[in-house]
Amino acid sequence: MVICVMFITIGLQRCGEDPPRREVWRFRRVEMCRDRCNREERIRCLAAHPNSKREKRKCWKAARDRCIAYSSATTERCGNYLGCIQICRQINTPPAQ
Repeated sequence: MVICVMFITIGLQRCGEDPPRREVWRFRRVEMCRDRCNREERIRCLAAHPNSKREKRKCWKAARDRCIAYSSATTERCGNYLGCIQICRQINTPPAQ
C-alpha cells in the first residue's frame, strides 16, 4: 500500500504545482496530466487484482476520490462544484456487468 501511495504522489507531483487559475492553458495542462496519472494508476490497480471484485471496487473508489481531490492537501480540485464531482463519479464508475 505504501508503494502504491508513493507511486501516486510521485506521479501527480511530476505534473507540477498548481498554476494560478487565471493561466488557463497551464492549469488545463496540469489538470490533464493528473487525470492521465489517475487513469494509469486505476488501470494498474485493476490489473493487480483480476479476480477480486472487492479490490476492484476499491480501485474504482480510490480513482474517484483522487479525481475529486487530487491536488495538494490544502487545495481540492472540485471543492463544492457539483458538476465536477458528477464528472469524476461518471468517469470512475465501473462498467455495468
